[in-house]
Amino acid sequence: MLYFFLKPLVQIALKVYFRNIYISGRENIPINKPFIIAMNHPTAFLEPVIMAANLKKPVHFLVRGDHFNKSFYRFLLKRGKMVPVFRQKESGFGSLKNNYDTFSRCYEYIAKGEIVALFPEGRTENEKRLRPLQRGIARIAFGTLSQFPEMEDLYILPIGVNYSEPLSFRGSAMLHIGDAISVRTYLKNRDTPDYQKLLIDLALNLKNNMVIIEKESDEKLIECCLMMTRNLTNYPFLPVYGYQDNRLRLEQNVSTFLNFHAPESLKIELGLKIESYTSLLNKWNIDDKVVSSNYKSHWVTSIPLFSLLSLLGYLFAAPPAIFAEWITKNKVYHLSFKSPVRFGAGLGAFIIYALIFCIFAFIISIWIIPGFIFMSFNAYFSLYYREKQALNKSYQRFQHLTTSEINSLINLKKEILYSLNGILSK
Repeated sequence: MLYFFLKPLVQIALKVYFRNIYISGRENIPINKPFIIAMNHPTAFLEPVIMAANLKKPVHFLVRGDHFNKSFYRFLLKRGKMVPVFRQKESGFGSLKNNYDTFSRCYEYIAKGEIVALFPEGRTENEKRLRPLQRGIARIAFGTLSQFPEMEDLYILPIGVNYSEPLSFRGSAMLHIGDAISVRTYLKNRDTPDYQKLLIDLALNLKNNMVIIEKESDEKLIECCLMMTRNLTNYPFLPVYGYQDNRLRLEQNVSTFLNFHAPESLKIELGLKIESYTSLLNKWNIDDKVVSSNYKSHWVTSIPLFSLLSLLGYLFAAPPAIFAEWITKNKVYHLSFKSPVRFGAGLGAFIIYALIFCIFAFIISIWIIPGFIFMSFNAYFSLYYREKQALNKSYQRFQHLTTSEINSLINLKKEILYSLNGILSK
């Protein structure tokens, strides 16, 4: 019941939290066939939230068993269709026997045509790399076919998860659904499972749908290049959702070139130019998006009425937003949890906020409800207005630079992008 109550609210909240969400490869979802979802795991729970909000069927997610220790969390997690999986390092050796029940439940869910989703890396880490896959997903896949031999086949659906700014509000998410993997093809002589081959192929499929940064030492360089390539395109405010893989493939081209094909000398030279470029941007408080002779100020910020509406919307949304940011800053220490907690705390605070307005409407006047709805739309408009306003102010600062300073920025940017020109034109 809680799952179906929260789903529409989460769908709305995702459109607020993310500037754009790209879900591509939907044609690879098996139709009328049982499948398991396998995803990489860069954040604590944003990727399962996105998938659960965008699939018609409910999804059962496997989560760490120690999260079920407290009765309140256990109540919420169970009603959110979470299934506990136990590991020795978190729950102790004695808890491992509970996994037999977990696996049996997964077998039954899958056999009934319901969806089970796993994170085969076994842990969450805020990085653009795929960690070694654990055997749990293979055990569940082969175990389901063993328990229900009448099943014609079972598929594993790999989904690569990528975030443009994983720690920030109003970033972008890209999820690409890869080719479904037939589990029966990994049964030797129809009864001996080939665990290793399945995990190797699954890892390769996941990597094909991810933006990978192979070396930690290259993270700053590649992230800056990715940021600059994103800024070459104006991504729409509405609709939030997109279903093409163009942006994913562009970012993959850039990261693959810098990971495997760029000479070390080029990366060193590129790193020095990016360091000079970003230091100038920071010095003059300028956004990379406006460093162009073709950029034009957006007209929406020139209308006084829109400025007033934006201010009212901002003030209306401030209490839950400030609460969510305070929780994230003061109570969350693991980077992979910061963005999910901000999202969850903001959604929870806004639900309470709405309930308070409903109580006032019941006591004072029912017209408070339409006012609340209007101000909610106004708060969403405020996001658009304030983003454009920030860019326009940045552009004004850019225009107030001397001709020499403007040229140095534009030329540095051209030199950096020229190094990637062959990639960007693909």
